[in-house]
Amino acid sequence: MSTESQASVPSARRRSVMLFRRARTALGLVGLFWLWLLLGSAGFVASLFDRPFYAMLAMYAVGTLTLISLLIAPVALAYLLMNRPGKTGQMPAPAAEQPQKSVRSELAPVIRMIPRKVKDSSTSLGTKAAAKWRDLAS
Repeated sequence: MSTESQASVPSARRRSVMLFRRARTALGLVGLFWLWLLLGSAGFVASLFDRPFYAMLAMYAVGTLTLISLLIAPVALAYLLMNRPGKTGQMPAPAAEQPQKSVRSELAPVIRMIPRKVKDSSTSLGTKAAAKWRDLAS
């Protein structure tokens, strides 16, 4: 049972690559927001001045998102620097040293997290439900 739980846990390298990609995406979104803020937000807010409530709400939202983006950008940059992927030119480990891949390792992470007992009992539940429907139909 311990091998199943170890198989469902992502490796440190895989987790590092995932964190790098998330940080890169967050930094890209912050950059896109700042680009919009510098180039297009003035026209957006100016178009709302017909209704002062909406203009005030938009100014509050832009101000809040600006402060949040100022907090997210350095954190994303730190994650980018700490989780840089290794060199792609590294030689892979010999086949004898690589761990055996199980059937469960090829599944999506959410499916791997489901205990084996629950997955296997689903077929028996389906069979029981089919038998019940046959009994009710006859």
